[in-house]
Amino acid sequence: MTAQIELFHLVVRMPKEHSSFLYFQLEASEGLGFYSTIDFQEGDVYRDIDIKGDLRLRNEVMILLNSLKEKTFLEILTDERILDQ
Repeated sequence: MTAQIELFHLVVRMPKEHSSFLYFQLEASEGLGFYSTIDFQEGDVYRDIDIKGDLRLRNEVMILLNSLKEKTFLEILTDERILDQ
């Protein structure tokens, strides 16, 4: 039986105009996690971003998110542990 890997799962909400900076930071920090934008309605002024990654890297992701909180509105909607599917 294969052991399942535990992941962190975050959903964050931030202003649309600042979301590209978060995408850039996650891409520049290759390997921190995978992200995707959750479906949104035309005209929404925010973006909800789904981030998943190895649980061992959660602290590094939180440092990144907390540094962004100092510069813009950023709300953590979901913060949980999940098993890799």
